[in-house]
Amino acid sequence: MNIQRVYVIEKLPLVFLILMAASWWHFFNYDTWLNDFGQSKNDWLFLIDIGVTLPLLCFICIKPKKIALMKSIGYFALLVAAGSYIIPNQYQVAWPYLTDLRYLILLGFIVVELSVIACVVFAIKQAITKGLDPDFAIEKPIKGFIGDSAISKLIIFETRVWSFIFCSRLIHSSAYEGDEQFSYHLKDTNQSNSLGFILMIAFEIPLMHLVLHFIWSPLAANIVTLLTALSLVFFVAEYLAMSRRPISINDRQIYLRYGLFNVFTIALDNIKTIEFNQGVIRRQKGVKRYNFSGAPNIHIVLKTEIDDAKQIYIGVDSPQKMISLVQHRIN
Repeated sequence: MNIQRVYVIEKLPLVFLILMAASWWHFFNYDTWLNDFGQSKNDWLFLIDIGVTLPLLCFICIKPKKIALMKSIGYFALLVAAGSYIIPNQYQVAWPYLTDLRYLILLGFIVVELSVIACVVFAIKQAITKGLDPDFAIEKPIKGFIGDSAISKLIIFETRVWSFIFCSRLIHSSAYEGDEQFSYHLKDTNQSNSLGFILMIAFEIPLMHLVLHFIWSPLAANIVTLLTALSLVFFVAEYLAMSRRPISINDRQIYLRYGLFNVFTIALDNIKTIEFNQGVIRRQKGVKRYNFSGAPNIHIVLKTEIDDAKQIYIGVDSPQKMISLVQHRIN
């Protein structure tokens, strides 16, 4: 309940922004008693709201002050841009000067963001170089700056992608948490299939670009090519992560890492049964699957659900060894 309440409170500035934009649009486009029936439509009144009221609300509702500051600047730039459409031209006195200022604000915002990203990447690289768990090295600076939220999880995932693109040679499977590790890249030739898929996409990009350029439009060709190139980056990072990011076990839990996806942790004392599996498992409620191709070869049943899942299916290179180890540690 407390988490939900904090989440709702943090969204109040965004709700206020939307309501404020709508109310000020009504203020400038209709004659009511609020604007002295059209005699007092001053744009500086709107400026007070976006420059004072909204930032104060951000700092009151959002706990990390760095996030509150960034959101205040972002909302200010957004509403300055929106004000050009909300306020009719005949009532814009201060706004033409602010319109030019927004580009400077956005530039400064981008510079700050890129500086933060550079610092985070540097911290991650230093941590990986020292032999720390690469997942922990990525999560710690991001969660320290943004906090633990859905946005931070998405950024952690994206950071992991770029970490394997630029720092894969520094990442070794032995650095991950856990004293026993299991690979999955050899099962059903997972990594070889992934490489073939990458080569197919890379070969297709220039041909597809030319076809779309002449049949459809240059803009469409550029957009599709960019999106395909970004997907190629993901597949390359996934290919690199397969053989470097293992499933591992210690005396207390199993760390399920599969490719680039966020780690899924299972406490050993929460495992009811673990056994060999042969059949193909379809997507269904209450089931999590960690398997690239073919049928998963390990089936875990939990005593208590984790993330609404009570059954876990995994595909590894040495299933019998993993089953025996987990059963031994449970007993």
